[in-house]
Amino acid sequence: MSAPTTTAGTAAAAPDGAVPDGGDERLDGFVTRAREAADAMRRLDQDAVDRIVWAMVVAGLEHAIDLAELAMEETGFGVLEDKVLKNYIATEFLYDYLRDKRSVGVIDTDDERGIEYVAEPIGVVLALLPITNPTSTALFKSIVAAKTRNAIIFRPSARAARCAGRAIDLLQEAGRLAGLPPDALQVVPDPTLDASQYLFHHPGVDLIWTTGGPKAVKATNEAGKPCIGVGPGNAPVYLHRSADVATAVVDILISKTFDASVICPAEQTLVVDDPIYEAVLEELARMGARILDPGEAERLAGCVFDEDGRARMEALGRSCVDLAGLAGFTAGDGTKVLVAPLPAGLDELGRHPFVAEKLMPVLGVVRSPSVEHALDVCELVTEHGGLGHTSAVYAADEEVIGRFAERIRTGRILVNAPTAVGALGGVYTAMTPTFSLGCGTWGGSTTTDNVNYRNLLNVKAVARRQTPPQWFRVPSDTYFNAGALDSLRTLRAERVLIVSDAGSEERGVVEQVRSHLSARNVRAFTGVEPEPTEAQVRAGVRALGDGEALPELIVAVGGGSVLDAAKAMRLFAESPGLTLRELTLPFLDARKRVAHYPEIDHRIKLAAVPTTAGTGSEVSPAAVLTHEGRKLTLVDYSLVPDMAVIEPRLTVSLPAAMTADTGVDALTHALEALVSIFASPYTDAFCLQACNLILEALPRAVRDGADLDARTAMANAATIAGLAFSNAFVGVNHALAHALGARFGIAHGRANGLFLGHVLRYNAGLPRKFMPAPGYGAYVAPQKYAQAAWVLGLGGRTEDTARGRLLERVDEVLAEVGMPRTVADLGIDREAYLAAVPDLVRDAFRDPSLRTNPRMPLIAELGELFVAVAG
Repeated sequence: MSAPTTTAGTAAAAPDGAVPDGGDERLDGFVTRAREAADAMRRLDQDAVDRIVWAMVVAGLEHAIDLAELAMEETGFGVLEDKVLKNYIATEFLYDYLRDKRSVGVIDTDDERGIEYVAEPIGVVLALLPITNPTSTALFKSIVAAKTRNAIIFRPSARAARCAGRAIDLLQEAGRLAGLPPDALQVVPDPTLDASQYLFHHPGVDLIWTTGGPKAVKATNEAGKPCIGVGPGNAPVYLHRSADVATAVVDILISKTFDASVICPAEQTLVVDDPIYEAVLEELARMGARILDPGEAERLAGCVFDEDGRARMEALGRSCVDLAGLAGFTAGDGTKVLVAPLPAGLDELGRHPFVAEKLMPVLGVVRSPSVEHALDVCELVTEHGGLGHTSAVYAADEEVIGRFAERIRTGRILVNAPTAVGALGGVYTAMTPTFSLGCGTWGGSTTTDNVNYRNLLNVKAVARRQTPPQWFRVPSDTYFNAGALDSLRTLRAERVLIVSDAGSEERGVVEQVRSHLSARNVRAFTGVEPEPTEAQVRAGVRALGDGEALPELIVAVGGGSVLDAAKAMRLFAESPGLTLRELTLPFLDARKRVAHYPEIDHRIKLAAVPTTAGTGSEVSPAAVLTHEGRKLTLVDYSLVPDMAVIEPRLTVSLPAAMTADTGVDALTHALEALVSIFASPYTDAFCLQACNLILEALPRAVRDGADLDARTAMANAATIAGLAFSNAFVGVNHALAHALGARFGIAHGRANGLFLGHVLRYNAGLPRKFMPAPGYGAYVAPQKYAQAAWVLGLGGRTEDTARGRLLERVDEVLAEVGMPRTVADLGIDREAYLAAVPDLVRDAFRDPSLRTNPRMPLIAELGELFVAVAG
């Protein structure tokens, strides 16, 4: 609790300034002995600690009354019976909270996350004690220190050193008999300001734990050490018109009279709604309060505060009779609290002396016309020395309670409960019992906790490696081989939109697909162009219509651009509020990304019918759009089509160059997914089969487009590779190709082919920097390339030989199907290309495809890969 800042300078504080010149052998001795005790305590196990704590608690209970009497005798203020209760709370209630708590070794486990929390003591703690609660705070801090195996040096208030020292000596001796090391609890017998300043800056002190006034907290914070500072309170209490007046009044009187209100969370200013204001005052008076008239309130304020607004020592914790006598009026022996009505205007209230903390049975009261005004008043009160500490609201209206909790900046907000006893925990509330109430950064502290044993522990997190679960997700239906278009007849929909491109419409493909649909209302949108833009997608969304015109089914017919555009069209049609900017935010792990894709049951079904054999878009969760000269990738499983129809006959008419481009794209998918950090036994099987089919069938399909067997193999291989990268994703090759393609208008598959040989060798080498990947143990990309060679029948007695044969075979196929080797082969001017490399590197570095490459591509390495194809 807070110690008052008084004209007599009784606060346990150290002034600003450096440590006095030279050492202090006597004070050094305290720290040395504490360090030895801390070292010994660190070797105690939990059972030993708990035996010591029990012995100390028993000693505190047995001497609770004696210590309260001594505190009354020495400080001269408060209520004996309440000081006894505080001593019980600091022992019995604290022990009830601590008895089953672990503070040694493993204190908590999170099995789901694979984390153990292991406790370590802090070491040597310097503890400042207040004049207001000297014995209860000493008992509390001593027991908490023993529970956490910390040695503690006490610096009590000069006006309460004898009673605090007695409490500490009793617990040290009781603890010693139970195994507590000597000097675990020590008291500096002459609590001078110079001694405090010296200890504040002593290198052997690990933590300063201050319970005191503003100066003490300020000095603690300025010491440059880890600290827990607990400052003053100035608790406002709002009585809303829905409050139970009788209960509220009794609570407030119990709390405000507790130890003559020298406890810092005690009520200081009541803010009462106008409709119940008179009833509250009447009930206060009926229950023993004396309502002051303006003149009495003014005289009382003049004698209990000095000209600087600080409480006078002679007024602290005095009875109503004594306070009335000081002010020149009378109060009966049965008077519990003096109530001073205060102005409702915020400016006038802010200047009134009674808006401050009153460590005496004096209570301010403000009449409030509205909830908003009441909250303004409560905020104002806390800003006069109570920020971060304690407040309360009495109401049955949950909305009002919520508004109070949102507005008032205190660490403890009590609802329909008294503040003085309630804030301590364990009586009116289930909060942690404490005599150290954190005020957070509002009050110059680091915590708003009810400070207890966890605050005096260094807790180590022992985290075991977690391999996240993986997945293998595919469309619900995939139909393949010649005749697969017949499967479209199984789709039940009255309204259908075919999404395609002009070329497919001219070749009759759109009409061919339409003939396999059973729906009567079939429309077509053929405005998709290669490398579709957001504008084209938005045009497609408008073509979908809305309301009753919205189709039940989209059939996307075309290459990867068409399929990607259709996936994006459905997404934006069903969730029109989404933006491309949000959906393409960069991410490190797709499972934790900031971008939010809707989790909905699609109103529009999507069937994908590829007319090329390469992109895998018919089964993938990705859609690539071009925006402002960059390729942006949408990635989410909500994009996956509901049906994939792999009809190889639709690819027969593809020109050789497009066959080669799309086939190399599929090969790149398979080879990148094979070594991705998200690769799995499931995706590996698909990657290897796709490679097997492509390396054999692609050259045949390029040479003879009418070779239906080769076309069928390529169509299936492209989809199989798509299933692989839909779950394992791709890598740096795609990042490079996306950047190059967007900048120079190069077909995606051709751009992939340009880099593929270089990237395979790059990933097969020793990385300069590994990609963080808990599910990817050793760096296995080189070994997986070798294993692929063996599975594909390429031979090789050693891994190096096998890996070399795979790379050679890929090079052979790339050459056979006419892939470019340099940018000059693509018709790009070499100098213009090299000038663009810095921008290409930046675009590639931002591409999400990098995130699953087995090797972390450094910016410089991206530049090297781009330069490698310059020729």
